Amino acid sequence: MNNEAKVQILQKNWLFSQLSPQEIDEILLKTTTVEYRRKETIFKKGEFISHLVLLLEGYLKIEVDQGEKNFIFDIIPPLHYVGLPLVFSSEKYIFSAVSLTDTTLLYVPMDLVKKIMGENGQVAIKAIEYSNETFTFTLFEKLKSSALNNVRGRLAKLLLHFSSVVFKNSTFTLLIGRNEIAQMIGFSRENVIRTLSEFNTEGIIRIGGKTIEIVDPVKLDELGKYS
Repeated sequence: MNNEAKVQILQKNWLFSQLSPQEIDEILLKTTTVEYRRKETIFKKGEFISHLVLLLEGYLKIEVDQGEKNFIFDIIPPLHYVGLPLVFSSEKYIFSAVSLTDTTLLYVPMDLVKKIMGENGQVAIKAIEYSNETFTFTLFEKLKSSALNNVRGRLAKLLLHFSSVVFKNSTFTLLIGRNEIAQMIGFSRENVIRTLSEFNTEGIIRIGGKTIEIVDPVKLDELGKYS
């Protein structure tokens, strides 16, 4: 990716939209883009955090160790940062990131990001707002949902999250299997398969292989309130 393309991304991006031309030039000198194939590990739990990572193209999954298995915490869509706000408060990653598709990532050195945040208060404020919106509130919802035993509600909320946040489309292709969906909502694979079939029969969604169409988002939202 050339510098002109990087500038367009930085100027439109919520975090760096407040940067001065000098700060953008400084970032361009030190950033790099890296391409990954599907199913490649981007980083592992326990690795030192050296860069702020912006996903330019593709999708990633965030995994957290859960005994002998990995639990999928979230799926990261394009133009989102990987791991905020944890990258500002920890020296090492407490989760792993794996590509679900071919991906392109932009790496910005953390020492440079922290320097700019220290000099530019608006950038720091934007980082806090984004962290609250995409991580803190999401984590709160996951913890709240885990206390209740309602597979229909939790699956409904996850499907709406996929539609509105991850894929930004009422029709999308699942990049993970039923087992991984089950991990995300804390139910068995059989429960997920059965509930998806129920939603399909009831006309709430339409399933075609790995493709799901949200037919009745209002009904899904109602179900999600009881998750």
